[in-house]
Amino acid sequence: MMKLVKMIAITILSVALSTGSLAAVEIDKIHFLIPGGAGGGWDGTARGTGEALTKAGLIGSATFENMSGGGGGKAIGYLIENSRSNHGTLMVNSTPIVIRSLTKVFPQNFRDLTLIA
Repeated sequence: MMKLVKMIAITILSVALSTGSLAAVEIDKIHFLIPGGAGGGWDGTARGTGEALTKAGLIGSATFENMSGGGGGKAIGYLIENSRSNHGTLMVNSTPIVIRSLTKVFPQNFRDLTLIA
């Protein structure tokens, strides 16, 4: 899990640095949308990543929201449908969500999201 946290932190830092401005590195807050219940794998990944980014000083704070339902479909649908108001929101994603999307288990598509790692 620590390897995943490091990869996400490096990705966020790389995106920020690619803008050409060091001020972009200062991210005040990230909101994690977790497509499953508290205590599950997606929950642990999001909370561990948020904690690591905060402790490393890469972000000011992290908030978390669990949205279980539909094998991730409820969360992915919410994120896509409310994209204009979800700036600074990251959703933990995994192979099962990608497969469900590709096999049309839910109408939304993971390709409608911006993947960062």
